[in-house]
Amino acid sequence: MDIRISVEGSRDQGRELQGIAGWLKDDESFTQHWTFKSESVPGRAGALEDLVVALAAHAAVSTLDAPVRAMVGALMGWLRSRVRLSHGNRTVVKIRVTGRPAVSITQDDLTAEHIPDIVRRVSEELESGAAGGA
Repeated sequence: MDIRISVEGSRDQGRELQGIAGWLKDDESFTQHWTFKSESVPGRAGALEDLVVALAAHAAVSTLDAPVRAMVGALMGWLRSRVRLSHGNRTVVKIRVTGRPAVSITQDDLTAEHIPDIVRRVSEELESGAAGGA
């Protein structure tokens, strides 16, 4: 099951996605559960529209909690650093399971109270997507 990560609120989405990819590749808790799949925007040489990740084949998991928590935690870390550099521009990170609605993360979600809800929502979308739910 693939997950697409996108970003809104930036003039250069491709550069932002490259920044997210670099951040995630340096996060061991993320890389022990997820692998990258690159997909380009048709007609734009090498430009990323979405960052695509999938559960790693070697990731032995009985539930999605640990992998999803690692992904959400890493993305929130990137978003925290981005908010400091954004000069007031609102950045939205979207996590989307194929065929399911996106879960959005904004700077307003960068609190301990919101993290469990985001992890739950992403896990539910993954489970629904894997089950073929609409």
